[in-house]
Amino acid sequence: MNQRNTGNDIENMEHHAEEFVSLTFELCEKRIASARPPLTAPQRALSAAAMCVQQSVETFLHVSKIPDQPVKE
Repeated sequence: MNQRNTGNDIENMEHHAEEFVSLTFELCEKRIASARPPLTAPQRALSAAAMCVQQSVETFLHVSKIPDQPVKE
């Protein structure tokens, strides 16, 4: 696989990851919004998990764009 295909593969993966996070977050928001107060423990956990997934994927995408540099020991 050449460098150009690798770049396209990475961009495609990033697009799918961002889409997945958006859909996951949207689903969680809808479920929480449709719940009757007070929220149950699983509903609160779902909200927290969605936020963790969103932040994790965004962090991964940002870190993957950092140019490779040798680590100084």
